[in-house]
Amino acid sequence: MKVLTMSCLAVAVLWWAVAARAGSVSDYAGDMVSLDAAGKVENTSRLFFSGGKMRVEIPAQEDMGPMVLILRPDRKVQWMVDVAARTYFEQPLDEKALADMNRGVAPSVPMGESTVKEEPLGSEKVNGYDTRKKRVTVTSGIMGHAQATVSTVWTADEFDVPLRERGETGETEEFRNIVVGAQSAALFEVPKGYTRSKNMPGMPDMKDMPDMKTLEGMGMPPGMKLPGQ
Repeated sequence: MKVLTMSCLAVAVLWWAVAARAGSVSDYAGDMVSLDAAGKVENTSRLFFSGGKMRVEIPAQEDMGPMVLILRPDRKVQWMVDVAARTYFEQPLDEKALADMNRGVAPSVPMGESTVKEEPLGSEKVNGYDTRKKRVTVTSGIMGHAQATVSTVWTADEFDVPLRERGETGETEEFRNIVVGAQSAALFEVPKGYTRSKNMPGMPDMKDMPDMKTLEGMGMPPGMKLPGQ
């Protein structure tokens, strides 16, 4: 299984989970299951939704403990919670990035103008729900070049989250074990007793960076400054 940093996981989760329209059900929970091209489960994250708020529980990876991502559009903030360290990282919610995701544009790399083309592919049942199947082609300008990505998406009227999304090479994200109903307000708050961190989970603390003498000994130019100095 490919190991991702917390920031990459956050982007991947948000790209998949934020939908282009509002579903008729506002409070629900379920499992986001990632499968490889052969259909083997690679990992499973737990998702919770309530009135526009979102919580994603990300399982431990090889080099990273379990994490929680909480998205609060009502407060224009998002939190990345490191469960093992009992810390959290807070940053403003990027409304432009959310708007881009709602248009079908992944925010992982700088992009110019993007176009989204949708082609209906009929209807199909997914995990017991009626869905509309469509092919989505996103063409984006990256460093002066046009790049297109194609995916197949299955959406149900009930939910913001697509019930299935499959990429060009066969990797699939599928929303399973859905339970509709009120979610606890505590799920969308930082747990009590957790300490705010200055660094995103998975990123080194600046105080742990090598000093100038060490850098110069490694062949770095004399007088080079570390970020933040």
